This record gives sequence, structure tokens and C-alpha cells, in this order.
Amino acid sequence: MGAGDDSSFFLYGVGERPEALTLGTLVLEKYWQPMNARHYTHPLLSDQALQEHAYTTNLNNVVFHGSSRVSPSVGVEGLDLINLGLAYNKDLERMSYIVRSPETFFSTSVLNTPLAQQKLKLWLSAAHSDYVLNFKFARRPKVWLLTGLYLLEGARTIVSMGQSSEISVGVSSAIIGALSGVPVGGSVSLGVGSSWEMAMEVSDPHVWAAQYRLLDVHFIKMGKGGVEGVKLPTTMGLYRDIMSVNTARGGEGNSIKLGLEDTESEEGAADDQDSTELEEYEQWLEEAIKIFEKAPKHYLQ
Repeated sequence: MGAGDDSSFFLYGVGERPEALTLGTLVLEKYWQPMNARHYTHPLLSDQALQEHAYTTNLNNVVFHGSSRVSPSVGVEGLDLINLGLAYNKDLERMSYIVRSPETFFSTSVLNTPLAQQKLKLWLSAAHSDYVLNFKFARRPKVWLLTGLYLLEGARTIVSMGQSSEISVGVSSAIIGALSGVPVGGSVSLGVGSSWEMAMEVSDPHVWAAQYRLLDVHFIKMGKGGVEGVKLPTTMGLYRDIMSVNTARGGEGNSIKLGLEDTESEEGAADDQDSTELEEYEQWLEEAIKIFEKAPKHYLQ
């Protein structure tokens, strides 16, 4: 996912409340379905923090088109989507927010939040347990940082119901014009293979598109001194591996060094496993996380 262009944004079929999907949100694995995945929601930034950390842009008439497997909270699989902002109205809020420096924002704002540290420590401790590392499809976990979003008020979602290969190139003015007076649930046929349905209209501000950066997670071995002398918060200690018979309490542990992947390394990062491998790995990781969650705190030290 690139940092600056609209093609790096993931388009959702159903908007999400702005307080639920915020700049600095962390999502484990499924950035395309963040509210159903394990996630950390960063507090809404104040006006002063927005000015410091993000580029803010006012939008006029807005049209997005693309494809999406799943919306933030509801499954909408295999559909081509168009999120259509209604005609310009100065009283409607349509904004884009893009973090200026994701690396700085992550280290100074997100990682300074105790709840974010707690979530990361839990997820990554489970991911680095013997239980997960010995799994046949084991890999480094993917944690995504939300670094940009489109917040639109008075937005419509249009869904293509026909053969997407014939109509996914763009959106014609004929489609927009034909659907402008169609109520939610109504459809318009514009020839063979090009039927469109007005799926949703939301008047309140919702997040309709989000940009993510992949965390660069490096697991490193620590001595008995722990993380003392190591610059925080980019380095974080992990819980003891309670799922390994070889880990003694009070012995040497592991830590993680956190940063952000460069954008070139992120290309295809969400699709480097087939669907079966991805699903099995996520289930394996989820089982490990639940075990860590239920363990008495003194077992984790």
C-alpha cells in the first residue's frame, strides 16, 4: 500500500463510524474487515493533534470506484463497489485525513498509548509462541496501522450486479445519472452484464475508505536485563511463552523491535498466502491469543 495516492486506499462497501475507525487504529491480519478482526482503536485526534500529524483536505463532489472483498463489519464478497458522494453541498462534511509521517506518528502517538502496547504485546507474544511457530504455515504476523481515511457525509453506495469484468474500468455519467433518482434497493439495467443497484445511502459522516501501513515486526532475543538500556517504545518485551515446555519462569525472554515496512515491501503483503493457508494460520493464532488471555498474569512473567 503506497502512502500518497488514492489507489493505496481500501474501499469499504459499508461505511464505519468515525470513532470506530480512526487514524492510529491497529488491526491484526484482516485490515479489510477491521471491526471483526482483533483491533485496537486509537482515540480520536484533537484538532491540534490533527494539525500536527495529518494532512487534511476538504472534498467537493466525490466518486470512488473499485472492488472490495468485505466491508468493515458486514460481509459483501465478490462485488464491485462505487461509493458516490452526492452533489456538492457546502454544509456536508467530506474530508480526507492522511498522516504526514507514519513512522513518527506510530512511535510518538500510538506506541505511547498503554492500551496499544497491551494489545501488541498480547498478539505478538502469541504469534511468537512455539504453538504458532511450529504450525506448518507459520510466518510473521501482520499488524496494520491505519494512516489515512476518507470521512464522507451524505454518501451513497452503488453495487454492480452483473459481470464485473465488463464494467470495472470506470463509471460512466450514464450510470450516475440513471441512479441519481433511484431509491435504496432500486436497480437500473444499462445493457447486458451491466445492472446496478443503489445499495445504501448514509447521511451521517462515515469512514468509507482507509489506508494502512504494515508494521515491521522483528523478534529478538533478550538477556536477563530485559529491555533496560534499549530505546523505547520501539522495542517491547514479550510475555513468557507459556505454551512451550522449554521456557522456564524468570529465564531469558524475547522482545520485539517495531517499525513500519517500506511501501515496496507491502506490495502483495495481504495476499502472500492462499485463502486456505491464511484461514488456518489465523485460526491457529487466534487459539494462541485466547490461551494467553486466559492465563494468570503471574504465569506470563
